[in-house]
Amino acid sequence: MLRLKSIAGSLLLIGLTVTGLSFAQAQTGAADVIAARQAGYKATLANVGAVKKALDAGADLTTVASNAQGVADWGHKIPTMFPVGSGTEAGVKTAALPEIWASKADFDKLAGNLATEATKLTAALKANDKAAATTAFAATGAACGACHKTYRAKP
Repeated sequence: MLRLKSIAGSLLLIGLTVTGLSFAQAQTGAADVIAARQAGYKATLANVGAVKKALDAGADLTTVASNAQGVADWGHKIPTMFPVGSGTEAGVKTAALPEIWASKADFDKLAGNLATEATKLTAALKANDKAAATTAFAATGAACGACHKTYRAKP
């Protein structure tokens, strides 16, 4: 009987250790995902800034088409950057609101809208069409802002 209790105790200890390690790994994984998406958003901000600077300066817009393409690519990637468990419960500072996971289909749709609008912006920039690029830039900004209104904590 004593041996069974010892074995049961050992199994419980092993189970708790494995669970603790899994939890720590999940937190580390979530922290990595959060860091990656924050880096993606910073890169997107830099890309948008480059496009705005070129538009404001009346520069050759073809030179920043790749920046807009970067925004479009990020829009496609956004849905994959928010796995369950990568919110504030991960113990890492993030502006991601719980509504992302509660309304994931809508969130993913808004990310797709960003990709669509940024793709239109890319085409206008490649054509060096300032009027079309200005319109597409505004639409890209609106698509980005639509997601922020619902799914991003205010700084």
